[in-house]
Amino acid sequence: MNKWLPIVGAIGTLGLSAGVLLYFKGQPNSPLPTPTPTLEVAVQLTANKQPQIELKFSSDGHYVTVSLSNLYADQLEYNLIYDASVKGSKLQTGVNSTASITGKTTFSQKQLLGSESSGKFTYHEKIANAVMELTLRDVSGRSIFTSTYPFTVTPGSSAKL
Repeated sequence: MNKWLPIVGAIGTLGLSAGVLLYFKGQPNSPLPTPTPTLEVAVQLTANKQPQIELKFSSDGHYVTVSLSNLYADQLEYNLIYDASVKGSKLQTGVNSTASITGKTTFSQKQLLGSESSGKFTYHEKIANAVMELTLRDVSGRSIFTSTYPFTVTPGSSAKL
């Protein structure tokens, strides 16, 4: 029996080694940490590539056509923010818009200075302290231009900002 002891020990050791090897082979490799990408800072527009803005108000002052030219961006967003009288209540309100403008150098949109629901219009009256906040973005959505422009709503007129 003593002569079989080394053979049984060797077989046991081989079996144990094979089991450990098979166990770890079936486990997924521990993932390597993924480095956090560093975004490049967006290059801001130079003065000669900044947009030209014109606001044209309808004769009743209920609409404004927002026109932008000299655009060097992929996306734009603007907010027209102002104090107004709405159904007799004074409040700060406004309107906004976003657009994809890739490949375009101009943008124009007629904008209601008020709200519409189910065909019923509510116009903002006695508009004061008005500003336009404009942001232009690159193809990655990074801001490349942001500015705020004050304006006055004068029915039937236009304003270059």
